[in-house]
Amino acid sequence: MPKLPPLPGSKAAQRMESKKQVELDRKLRELVLGGQVPVDVGATVFYFMTRKGKLRRLELTETQAKQLEEGTLGVVERPEPAQIEHSLVPSAVAEQMYAVSKKSVRFLNRKDSPIGFMSDDQVKEKQEAEARGEAPVEEADDESTEGEESASAEAAAEGTPSPEGSTEPTPS
Repeated sequence: MPKLPPLPGSKAAQRMESKKQVELDRKLRELVLGGQVPVDVGATVFYFMTRKGKLRRLELTETQAKQLEEGTLGVVERPEPAQIEHSLVPSAVAEQMYAVSKKSVRFLNRKDSPIGFMSDDQVKEKQEAEARGEAPVEEADDESTEGEESASAEAAAEGTPSPEGSTEPTPS
């Protein structure tokens, strides 16, 4: 008798999903580690959006920022056991990752369909919204939502900065 797949929602199905996610993360991490480019810290600030809809900044040299703008470099997720980190990779690696998981690529200026591209106005709007403490809009998930725990742990660990002026006065 053929073995039936586990029922959706059952422990066995969850185990299978979780195993798939671990496998996917491992594959993505290998791609990143195999091709990542060290960030040359510089004075140019480059913004990109995380999958949780938060703005992140990279401080790069003008050369690397230009490579991102020209599409020769991309910003991708590097799934680590505790959280999701972000790395710079050549566009070829970003394309390979995109084939495995669309959401793993956070920024890639492709000729026909740029990924994660934001105008300066959009960046400013986003910064202002975050400063006001508005919740980021989560991206529609085009993959399994199983492995989101690590990403939400990262968001929770960061905490939300309190607006300026709301610090408790210290008794003198």
